[in-house]
Amino acid sequence: MQPIYARIRFPELLLEASGCDYATTACAVYEGNRVLQASSIALTEGVLPGMTPSMAMTLCPKLQLIHLDQHKQRRLLNQLALWAYQYSHQVAIRQHGLVLEVSKSESLFGDLKRIADTLRTQASRPIQLAFGITPEMAELFLRQGYCPQASDFERVVASSPITASGLKQTHVRRLRHMGFRTLGEYFSAPSRARQSRLPQDAFLHLEAVRGRHTQPINWFQPPAAFHQSLEFMRGLESQEMLRFPIHRLTQDAAAWLRQQQSATALLLWQLRLESRRTETHSIQLNSPQTDAQALCDPTWLYFMQYAIEAPIVEISLHLKECTQARPRAGDLFQKQDAIDRAQLLDRLTARLGTQAIRTPCRLQDPRPEKANQLKAGQPSIDLPSLPPRPIWICAPPKPLGGTPEAVGHQLLSGPERLESGWWDFEPACRRYWISRTTDDRVAWVYEEQHTKTWWLAGWFI
Repeated sequence: MQPIYARIRFPELLLEASGCDYATTACAVYEGNRVLQASSIALTEGVLPGMTPSMAMTLCPKLQLIHLDQHKQRRLLNQLALWAYQYSHQVAIRQHGLVLEVSKSESLFGDLKRIADTLRTQASRPIQLAFGITPEMAELFLRQGYCPQASDFERVVASSPITASGLKQTHVRRLRHMGFRTLGEYFSAPSRARQSRLPQDAFLHLEAVRGRHTQPINWFQPPAAFHQSLEFMRGLESQEMLRFPIHRLTQDAAAWLRQQQSATALLLWQLRLESRRTETHSIQLNSPQTDAQALCDPTWLYFMQYAIEAPIVEISLHLKECTQARPRAGDLFQKQDAIDRAQLLDRLTARLGTQAIRTPCRLQDPRPEKANQLKAGQPSIDLPSLPPRPIWICAPPKPLGGTPEAVGHQLLSGPERLESGWWDFEPACRRYWISRTTDDRVAWVYEEQHTKTWWLAGWFI
């Protein structure tokens, strides 16, 4: 199978990496004495890439100039590579963009046109995209704004000008002085003659553009642990402003979990404030989850009650307690829109607090009134094997007013002797029986050994 590479470029990469609100403000990213990228509002004011920062400030006095941060740019590219990894297992960061090998992805996502539509739709940001037999061929198409189908690769390469080949200007001028205007004219010359006209690296580059040579590629490897953050030039001052970064980070976390075939039950959020103080918030889930909504909803409900003391300039997410993901067991009678119980408990816990959600559970106490209690957590101890216990426990027990036979109870089985409670000064010395009443109800009664009185402890049916 012939490999097909997708070359993706992000036109707003530098602005997005800077963390500024480039959609609503006039801002530009610069390095040295040159503007590299400007927001749409700045472009309408006349600020263009390539001009000096002083000229840009003259044209737009309200312009916000941001120095290029290579570390932030690299971090954003790693996040984008992690996003693209769900569409191909071969992803590389190259020339401020991405390269994907997509020939093996056609069986999952369709032909090249459908893959391009999927990438443009799911990217959630503007992208420029082109395909090629090699990354260099795809880059050639991208420079000219083309995205041809595989059947047109050779024709479009032949008609492309030498100036779009990606060679250094000295090599371009040399080929033009030899009379070559298009790549098709250059490739029509004999191979030995072409090799003698250019240095070895330039010759191999043009061979890669043609699809006859493959340059080595350093493939991206997903990180072993998920830890991502988003920075903001202007601090977040309300809970509503937290919704977008929470949604973005949980989407990236869910994609990483799917790639690792893992699930997590603990989300560790860190907020860095303008006051240089860092706050840590942990959200414990009832069961390991992989779905983005299952991670996002409890987080958002938790932060809805969070009081912001100072503007937030950075928010980060670190996944803890990752385990192997287990496929969901199918249920023939389960409705498609049924709410998952674990996710419902996560939402309630995040909104009401851990102490508000209680589970009926049994404790290691033989006294019935002490053994069945509501606890905030699940019991983690092994429980002893006990005789049958009634569904309904009377709390407190009700006096029978006499012997069981005198009040219409027929003793069926027993006695079960219970002697306990000496350690907490609530001793119990009893003999329990299962009885049937005159109206065919099954009860649980006991005799208090110290006072020789009979009591109704509960009902079976």
